[in-house]
Amino acid sequence: MRKQQQIWADEHKTAQALPSEMSSTKQLEPSGLVVQFHNLLKKMGLLSGKVIDIGAGKGRNTFFMAEQGYEVFAMDYIPEAIAFISNETISRGLAENIHTSCHAMDQKWPFENNFFDIAIDSFASIDIETKLGREVYCRELYRTLRPGGIAMVSVVAAEDEMEAEMMKQSPGGEKNSSIWPQNGKFQKNYDEQELREFYSQFEILELQKINKKAHKLGRDFTATNYRLVLRKGE
Repeated sequence: MRKQQQIWADEHKTAQALPSEMSSTKQLEPSGLVVQFHNLLKKMGLLSGKVIDIGAGKGRNTFFMAEQGYEVFAMDYIPEAIAFISNETISRGLAENIHTSCHAMDQKWPFENNFFDIAIDSFASIDIETKLGREVYCRELYRTLRPGGIAMVSVVAAEDEMEAEMMKQSPGGEKNSSIWPQNGKFQKNYDEQELREFYSQFEILELQKINKKAHKLGRDFTATNYRLVLRKGE
């Protein structure tokens, strides 16, 4: 098992789920950015279809999208996370709406070309620890999304208050990256130019910078994230 994968496996084995600032009562609430994305999908008339939740974790966004009527494929490389989603799926009566896949996002995905209508990457790909791995992820995202399909990607901005400190104190070995000293987890952060270049094969419908108050690792700080909405060309 790779180091990054082991870190995440340990999180799930101890019944924790990052982001660490979330209380146990909020761990299964959907990301606010995903809720916003769903509102956009409704305005676009995309009220159904196949959704991939990339790096689904304990399934908070999977459950939300399934409850809205989408057919959701939750993909994560941590068996404990997939097992949790499977059990929760049954208890919520969502077995017809949710499928699970224990698979790494930086390896070829087990889905056909043009399979998905919608994709969600909620702070997932920033944990891929190599540039090559992130390139594989991006190619697979493009390959499996149907022409005209829509993706939402959220990442941490390089100017994020805590990450800016981390990148100085514990750099990750490449531009805008860090190694969390608490557990050794790698994180890739982005500036706007990097994002535009990395996702250049997609049409960028929205690129929004978001600042908000947050609490993580025992401290309050200003979190800065980017939210992208991408479309694959027809």
